[in-house]
Amino acid sequence: MKLHEFYAKYANVPLANRSTLLSNDYSSPLLGMTLIDVYKEIKAIDDKQLDDNIRREKLLVEVEKFLTTDEK
Repeated sequence: MKLHEFYAKYANVPLANRSTLLSNDYSSPLLGMTLIDVYKEIKAIDDKQLDDNIRREKLLVEVEKFLTTDEK
C-alpha cells in the first residue's frame, strides 16, 4: 500500500474501529497494535523523513552555488 493510500483509508475508518487490536500473531509486525498505533508510527517515520528531506534540499541549494560554473 502506498503512503497516500494509507492516509486516505485511515481517514475513512470510523473512530470506534481505530482502537481495535489488529493482530495477536507473534510473527506479525502488527502484534498488539491498533490502527491508531500504526498511524502514529507511520506518521512519526514520515515526519522524520520530512525533516531529512528539508535538510537535504537546503544543503543542495547551498552547495549548488559552489558547484555551478558559468561557462560561456
